[in-house]
Amino acid sequence: MAVISEQYPYLRLEVKVRGVNIKDYFYIDTGFDGGLILPRSFAEDFGEYDYVSRWTLGNGSVVEAEDYLGEARVVEVTEVAPVRVTCLGDEFIVGRGILDRLKVTLYYGKRVETER
Repeated sequence: MAVISEQYPYLRLEVKVRGVNIKDYFYIDTGFDGGLILPRSFAEDFGEYDYVSRWTLGNGSVVEAEDYLGEARVVEVTEVAPVRVTCLGDEFIVGRGILDRLKVTLYYGKRVETER
């Protein structure tokens, strides 16, 4: 059974990193092959990072970001699963590390249907 979100193009996720719980809408980015990106400000709440990753941005610049091991689930669709969470920028983004486990149908400008 598909879960329908009128918040196009976003999926609602629950994320937990080091005891910090986040429930929000994440922008669907099919060009991002990682798991999740959270705004950089969350790094302060999570404390010491597990990894440092290097990112090449669209303008060609290279930046470093803090990565954390956490858990996530797509609300009403999936069970909790481990995920690598990167704190970078100021947006909530879900990538193919999670999306590839699902059937996601985007109805342009209208809704998102998600199922396992």
